[in-house]
Amino acid sequence: MKYLTLMIVPYPGADVRNYRIQHRTLKIIAVIGVVLFIASIGALIYLRPVFNRAKEYDGLKAQNQLLSLEKQKIRELSHKIELIDKLVEKIQLAQGVKDLSELKNSEASEEQESAIMSEIRFLKENALAAIGSAPRDEEVGSKMPYGIPIDEKSYISRFYNPEIYHFGIDIALKQRTPVKATADGVVTIADRNEDLGYYVMIKHASGYSTLYAHNSRLTVENGDRIKKGTLIAYSGNMGHSSGPHLHYAIFDQNGNPIDPLPFLER
Repeated sequence: MKYLTLMIVPYPGADVRNYRIQHRTLKIIAVIGVVLFIASIGALIYLRPVFNRAKEYDGLKAQNQLLSLEKQKIRELSHKIELIDKLVEKIQLAQGVKDLSELKNSEASEEQESAIMSEIRFLKENALAAIGSAPRDEEVGSKMPYGIPIDEKSYISRFYNPEIYHFGIDIALKQRTPVKATADGVVTIADRNEDLGYYVMIKHASGYSTLYAHNSRLTVENGDRIKKGTLIAYSGNMGHSSGPHLHYAIFDQNGNPIDPLPFLER
């Protein structure tokens, strides 16, 4: 029987260790090694799609989590929009733009209608008195745009906010409410465009200018000289507008927009 002798010398001078291995044993080890190698290659080829699917599953799982978060945000946004719609509807009721019979929920109970009407009365008695309730100070100089451009009681629905490019205030009004100049001056623009609807720009002796926009009709023309309190337009819902209101803006001597709110208190 043939053998393969393996001699091992750990270090010089040490005893030599001899190992004899049969040729048949070597062949068996070689065959086992080849089989294991082939099996490893086959396993890699077979399991590769499984690994890919596992990766896809992880990706899909992450996407599902993101979709769940998006759905939650959409639900929250829808709820907020619903609340805003209800608030707008109440404001429209309070302003006389819509009748109670036009409510979306036509099957509202008497108790619900009563609660809504109570809120409307509260708006009319309190919120609508936010501006326009104080008498005009006739002693204040007529050159500066002090005071309120309307005689009706109302409220500010949107404040001056340069961060969102809203360079003025929005005053919620019924359609065709008289709009009046807040100071003596000359009408520099009386026109209409897609954004502002019918609008008026007045230059005052102080160097300040005022803008009155989203009107339904104008009563002045370019070049007209007017006095404080002169009727210049009727409010409306023209141009880019989400509801009947007056957009009122004030510009300083350099043409820069400023917050009109402090001027309303004069």
